[in-house]
Amino acid sequence: MPQIIPTAQRVMQVFEVFAKEQRPLTNSEMARYLNLADSSCSDLLYTLRQSGYLLRTPRSRFFHPTGRLHEIAGLIAASDPMQQFASEALEILTRKSGETSMCGHLDSDKVKVFACHQSMRALRYVLQPGVTLNLQSTALGKALLGAMSSDERHAMIERLPMERDTSATITDRAELKSQIEANLVEQCFTARGEGSEGVYAIGTAGMVGGQLTAFSIVGPVHRVEKNLAEYKSILMSVRKDFFGT
Repeated sequence: MPQIIPTAQRVMQVFEVFAKEQRPLTNSEMARYLNLADSSCSDLLYTLRQSGYLLRTPRSRFFHPTGRLHEIAGLIAASDPMQQFASEALEILTRKSGETSMCGHLDSDKVKVFACHQSMRALRYVLQPGVTLNLQSTALGKALLGAMSSDERHAMIERLPMERDTSATITDRAELKSQIEANLVEQCFTARGEGSEGVYAIGTAGMVGGQLTAFSIVGPVHRVEKNLAEYKSILMSVRKDFFGT
């Protein structure tokens, strides 16, 4: 079983303190913010200084982050780790279910499809990344709402335009809240013909790199209904592997 390493947490907390304070700090100030002994904090800051992540002014002896962390973060961002994460998750979902799978993020009061892995079947759901969809009519959207705190979810639902996409779209806020709350324990949400006629989707969501992210399996109503239990099992297995819950 993996263990949390306190020292690694402390390193990240150092940069979080600098980000919050937005000014150079002395060793004593940092020690106070981190609730550490001055000597322990001194060792931590010295290590980061020797590694090139901090500098210390020679006279006032203030510490301040260098540009190295920013440079490394830029290189990581350029390789788009979220794209790799989504690609692997969706490949597994589609390979195991045979259906199209999608990944989405919250975009204001919509869900934006970030990535999509199409089914190889002749009858399949096709959607291009970059499309925004209504939260209340999609499994991705419902999953994002279900992963929010109760207060966040209720506030978001109150802001939704509750537009009708099909005759099955939920347009009543109380009904939407009730449906989502009924699935909070399982964390598996469905949309049957609500976003598109004849399309059935199941979705789940969690935090990935600090960003709320949803995944879904999407296919024709008749096929998803026939294999619903199996598809849910596949989705929950991927959820456990990629979200850790």
